[in-house]
Parts: sequence; C-alpha cells; structure tokens
Amino acid sequence: MVVDFDNLETRRSTLDTSGMLDLTTAFPSQMDDAWGIGSEFARSVEKTSASRVVVCGMGGSAIGGDMVRSFFGDSLRVPVFVNRSYEVAPALVDGGLFIFSSYSGNTGETLSAYDAVRGSGRPMLAITGGGQLAERCKEDGVPVCSIPGGMPPRAAIAYSFFPLMHTLSALGLATEVAKEDYDEAHATLGTLCQSYRAAGPDNHAAVLADELHGKLALIYSGSGLLEAVARRWVTQINENSKSLAHFALLPELAHNEIVGWDALQEIRSKIVVIHLVDRDDGEMASKQAEIAIEIIGPHSGSVMEVAGGEGGRLSRILSAMILGDFVSVYLAFLNDVDPTPVKNIDTLKKRLR
Repeated sequence: MVVDFDNLETRRSTLDTSGMLDLTTAFPSQMDDAWGIGSEFARSVEKTSASRVVVCGMGGSAIGGDMVRSFFGDSLRVPVFVNRSYEVAPALVDGGLFIFSSYSGNTGETLSAYDAVRGSGRPMLAITGGGQLAERCKEDGVPVCSIPGGMPPRAAIAYSFFPLMHTLSALGLATEVAKEDYDEAHATLGTLCQSYRAAGPDNHAAVLADELHGKLALIYSGSGLLEAVARRWVTQINENSKSLAHFALLPELAHNEIVGWDALQEIRSKIVVIHLVDRDDGEMASKQAEIAIEIIGPHSGSVMEVAGGEGGRLSRILSAMILGDFVSVYLAFLNDVDPTPVKNIDTLKKRLR
C-alpha cells in the first residue's frame, strides 16, 4: 500500500498546532532525560521489604506501570499491580510498596488513592511533575521523583517508565537493566523515530494509519512482553486519533472473543486486526495465536502483524510502542483532527469539579 505523504504533511501543518508529532519524534531524547532522572532518584530510595508493588495512576501516567510490569516479566521478584481507581483494596495495602504516578500531580483518582494509603505505615513514593501530589508528599516526607512538566501525560511515557524501572531494580524487586541494553534500545528508537517521521510513501507508521482510517482497530497480543503495548496502542488511538479501538489478549481471547466474530456481518469488514507478536511469546502460545488469527481473519476487513523487532526486551517493547504512537498521530491527521486536545476528558473533569 502506498500512502500520499504529501497530503499527510499538509494536514499536519494545519492540524498539529501543539506539535504532537514532534513530541513523538523526540522520544529518544526524552529517554535520555528520563533514564538520568530515574537513575539518580533510585540511588536515594531506601530499601524496604514489600510483598507487592502497587502503582496508583491513571491514563498516560498509569501506562508506565503496565509497561514496566510487561518489560520485567518473569524477572519480577514480587507482583506489580496497577491501581486505576479512587479506592485501594485493603488486600493490596498489607505488604505493599505504593508508587503514586501522576504527571500533573492533580489527578483526582491518584490523590484519592494517596489519601487512602496515607497513615497506613506502608512505604510510599511518587513520580510527578508537581501539583497537589508533590505538596502532600512534601508534608508527609514521602520521596518524590520530580519530572519535567508541560506535555500531555501520554506524550511523557518515558518519565513514567524509566524512573519506575530504576526504582524497582534499586530496591532489589527486579533485575537491573544493563546500560548496554539501554544504549541498544536508544539507538534503535532513534532510527525508528527518524524513519517514521520521514516523508515517503513507504513510511510504515503512515501505511498502518491509512489502513486503520475509517475502521475499528482491534489490537491483539500475547500476555507477555507486548501486553501493555496493546493497551498503549488503544489509548493512543483513543486520545490522539479520537477513534474507538479495543484490545484483547491471547490466549484468553481464544476462549471467548473468537466466537463473537460470528455475528454483525455488516460491520466486520470495517474491523482491522493488528496482531502484536514477540519472539518470546512461546511455542504453544504462538501456535494457538496463529490458529486463532486464521479463524478470525476471513471475518475481518484485514489482519496486520506487527513484530516487536530484534534486540533485547527493552528495545523490543519500546519499538512496538513507538510504532503505535506514530500510527495514532498520523491517523489523527487522516481523521482531520488535532491530536493534542482531549475535549471530552476536559469536559468530564470540569463537570466533576
């Protein structure tokens, strides 16, 4: 498929008034900054015993917790939970290390969760750009990893990912990430970002966006390295492209969602399946996924496979993520919308206030 990139560039120049495409392209430099901030903060964190880690956050701040959990995978020495709620289940409090992630520092759900844990005696940390969360942490003597503000939270994913990654490693709750693995990932992301930004009819991100234009995207992946990436693709399409999307995980979808394709024949041709695959998905899981996609494929508009790429786990998870980020921005241009504003979210928050 060949994409009219000149048309995309024209749309970008008029629609992208806040520079979301530039922020996406700058991810490698954000990586460098976030890696340094996270490394420095982690050195100051006091070790504590914990039987679980609970990351409290929402939206672009919470996805960092999902990404870290997927990235570490089996090397995690304790389970990591991402709490997206005003409340914190009492069962999570006992033995938990709480990390409150809010880019703005003013996320209502995260502040409520903070207040729910406050006074419990459990160890607490925060990753934030300031706001009420930073103020409460200062009052309570809770360590804060301060990150730079001024971006939409979803465009600051490196700052919710790397400080958390470093912190878990420093606390002995996960393996340490070698600098050479980071350097490999940084080099790979630098190449990919330039490739996805380059004007040309064969730009892979633009081709995928063109395939998704006017369609419902279903993002499928295994429950391993790319699990969080599937969620990330969907939320980026929601917020940047202003489009509906859905994700589901294998092998679970092979026990339920696969049957749902039997009905609604009139809309199935408008559905595109993006299947995220990784070399560590496992032989049995990969075979099951292959059969499931073969069954689903004829019912859908199209199926496109996206691989995590080569290299180590860090390089692969971030490579699959950044492709989805670019796709969502190009899809916004094709949808004739500015990728940055999120008016429905703003309206909801205003009514809550």
